[in-house]
Amino acid sequence: MIRRPLIAIVAFPFLISSAWSQAATRIRDAADAIGLNFGLATSANQVRDTTSTYAVDAKTQYNFAVCENDMKFDNTEGPIGTFKYTGGDGLSAFCVANKMKMRGHNFIWHSQSNTASGAVHDRTSGLTVMRNHITAVGGHFKDKILEWDVLNETQSAGTSSFWYKGIGADYTDSALAIARSVIGTSGYLYSNDYGADGVNSKSTAILTQAKKWQSSKVPIDGIGFQCHLGHGINKADISANIKRFGDIGLRVSLTEIDITQATTADWTALVGACVENWNCTSFVTWGLTDASSWIGSTCGCLLYNGNPPTPKNDMISAVLAALAAADPAVAAKRKAFIAIPPGSLGPNIDQVLQRPLAHRSAEVLFGASSVRIFSTPNGNAIDALGRNRALIPVSSNLPGLGILPQ
Repeated sequence: MIRRPLIAIVAFPFLISSAWSQAATRIRDAADAIGLNFGLATSANQVRDTTSTYAVDAKTQYNFAVCENDMKFDNTEGPIGTFKYTGGDGLSAFCVANKMKMRGHNFIWHSQSNTASGAVHDRTSGLTVMRNHITAVGGHFKDKILEWDVLNETQSAGTSSFWYKGIGADYTDSALAIARSVIGTSGYLYSNDYGADGVNSKSTAILTQAKKWQSSKVPIDGIGFQCHLGHGINKADISANIKRFGDIGLRVSLTEIDITQATTADWTALVGACVENWNCTSFVTWGLTDASSWIGSTCGCLLYNGNPPTPKNDMISAVLAALAAADPAVAAKRKAFIAIPPGSLGPNIDQVLQRPLAHRSAEVLFGASSVRIFSTPNGNAIDALGRNRALIPVSSNLPGLGILPQ
């Protein structure tokens, strides 16, 4: 179980020893020093033999992991109503044994969700399938996962997704609200997408949607940028994009990184774009070795090649150097930021969860008072949108949230 302190922020209490960081010889140590999750996508089968070269490399260099496929809809629920968690449980056990944190990927996607698409016929059936899936899978893994891809590629799919066609345009709102009600404050909720890594029309649309979620009190903690990239990384563009999400108080995770035919300069640029922003909290490569990449074994896109894996020492050295060069002040700010519990900065004086822009903006983010989360004087529960259930009429609901569990 991952335990995080229920504290808010005081100004930069974490000082980083740049000399220690410079001396780090493992990526995970250098990442830990600046408060960054540095992860890989893998599977329980790939790390089952913990003495294998693959497993040793994974636990030596990385402090974070995500299932590449094992926790997707078809692999966790098929047929509808029948759940299996073997793959996710296996990777979780590996992470716990090796002091690694874990991402959950994913709840709602239009692909690799055949069992869902066959069961979603209209709004009622769609919301039922969604709620039952998130409740079961989220409930099983809730104390094992730090970051959840609640939504995957919803901006890319647009109106073509079977979730959109069945439920309506507000299906994303429902997924996030249901996820918060199931997961509570044990994990951060993300919307994850590709092709939005820099400042462009898609990332701007995602930013606009994130602001709407915040203003409507729909729970969202972070945005995932997949970063399936090619040679010639534009550091300034990616960094500027990360920053503008930090300006509204959101975490950013680079979630599925592969850089086709990468050079050391590409790894230096991408790591640098992340670490110069305090709200960039995770950096995840989509695999360990080129040999098992979804792109193909000659992609030149990861930090290892071959099977068993052989480290690309020049690429790994470039990553280590970029991590070591991180500004200690920015790293201290990141460590303060990641100490904020999932969900919000905590309830306000009326015990309502603070989620609107006025409370989440970067301008006030680091001046919050220390409060516990999800507690009321009379012991009443706070719901997924930060409302005290005891004070809400039975008939009350917010528009656009489908069948938010009552």
